[in-house]
Amino acid sequence: MGMKEQIHSFEHDSKILEGIAGRYCEDSQEHRAIKHAAIALWYALVADPDRFKEFVVTFQDDLTPEQRSHLLAMGIDPDFDPDSE
Repeated sequence: MGMKEQIHSFEHDSKILEGIAGRYCEDSQEHRAIKHAAIALWYALVADPDRFKEFVVTFQDDLTPEQRSHLLAMGIDPDFDPDSE
């Protein structure tokens, strides 16, 4: 994925995160965590995508059912593969 596509992907996902964050007060733990997720997303997709991709490929643990459920409840699809689009 080229830089232009990486930035587009970040902008798309950031709008989704912004929508989720808007469900919470700005001083809440949830809002802060989503803000941190957006920063991590920027790093993963734009600043160092190769290192992030290596981490994802080598990560061995699966999400627990509770973790999967929590992500889905927040509108995040843990099985989403941006490369399949």
